[in-house]
Amino acid sequence: MITGLNTDIQHQGKTYHVQTEDTGRKNATIVTILFQAGAILATRKTPYADIVNAENLPAILKDLMNDQHRKMIEDLQTGRISPEVSRPEAKPVSARPPAASPAPEDRPSSASGRKKSLDDMILDYLAAREEGKKP
Repeated sequence: MITGLNTDIQHQGKTYHVQTEDTGRKNATIVTILFQAGAILATRKTPYADIVNAENLPAILKDLMNDQHRKMIEDLQTGRISPEVSRPEAKPVSARPPAASPAPEDRPSSASGRKKSLDDMILDYLAAREEGKKP
């Protein structure tokens, strides 16, 4: 695997990042990605499985990576790649706070008038079930 290339480009008042890397012999692909503000604008992939056993593979890959990297930059600068990032429309924020959710149903009270705990309700249910009663 060969060390990748990274370049920041200023174009039409915005900063773009071009990244090119080799995925290694196992995947045998050179990948170049154009980013703007963290979003991917374009991707190019060049497979090289057909030359993976070439004697001078590192030199060939370096040339292929440089060419693909340079071509991505050129395509951005000449308008062959649209510099627009399609992002979902932001929904306007309401000035009113969200409506309160309804209060949970009250727990049954015990004979003493205090609310039963979940454990007490489960025990009552199991005891009634054991006695054959419906809770």
